[in-house]
Amino acid sequence: SREFILIKVPETRMFAQTISLFRYLMLGILSRRLLVVVLVFTLLTMLVGFFFNELAIINGKAIVVALVADFLRYGLGLFALLMITTSVAEDYEFKQFERLLTMPLSRWQYIVAQVLVIASLCLLLVLPVLLVISLYSDWQVGLYWASALWLEILLLGLLGLLAILSLEKIPLAVCFSLAVYLLAKLSGLISQMLAESVRLSDGSLTSRFVDFIFGAILYLVPGLETFADNDVFFGNVNLIETISVQFSSTVIYALFLVAVCLVDFYRKEFNL
Repeated sequence: SREFILIKVPETRMFAQTISLFRYLMLGILSRRLLVVVLVFTLLTMLVGFFFNELAIINGKAIVVALVADFLRYGLGLFALLMITTSVAEDYEFKQFERLLTMPLSRWQYIVAQVLVIASLCLLLVLPVLLVISLYSDWQVGLYWASALWLEILLLGLLGLLAILSLEKIPLAVCFSLAVYLLAKLSGLISQMLAESVRLSDGSLTSRFVDFIFGAILYLVPGLETFADNDVFFGNVNLIETISVQFSSTVIYALFLVAVCLVDFYRKEFNL
């Protein structure tokens, strides 16, 4: 195997190369099927909203919009994760990495291009969210939820990128990404359960050790403040402050995931 050919090129040329690679990778994802899936999912979401609207009695509007938002959250998140992992898996299958090794490209350019692809794909997926949420709530809440969901799916997509680069198998990468995502979503509940377990066991060594291990694991995953907040549908919430906290947390974890992706990708050997 051999490394990428290192050629000193102006920064503008490296930028142009990265953008060209991004466009190439993006064309592999964009298709008429993607548009159809997004439209079908949007219509399905509206039907789900109408169904729950007939069932809700108390705080019907808030409950319906919260259920619709969560349906969009998990549905679009899973779809984005499958799209990203499938795209990278095809690069493995068709030996795209081996061809890249023969070009004057750095490995970091591939990672940056993939990050741009993930960000663009997530943006395309959440555009209908603004319309759907605004139908059930006001446009400010719809704008917040679309922005917050974009950050959330972006983080999940980067986690999927790391998983597929490391594990190289779509089922393993999807399961790992979803496990970490759900662990992060349930981090508050898990922390409360562990604290209560330690209290009920009178602080036994085993309980404290388990609490320490899970505490260390939860420390490495995003906190609940990283994800879109359903409280915006039930009360007066400062939307700017809420999205600012989520943005800051997402940036930190996104940079961490990109750095790990770079380390993992550079250590790989590809046979020519």
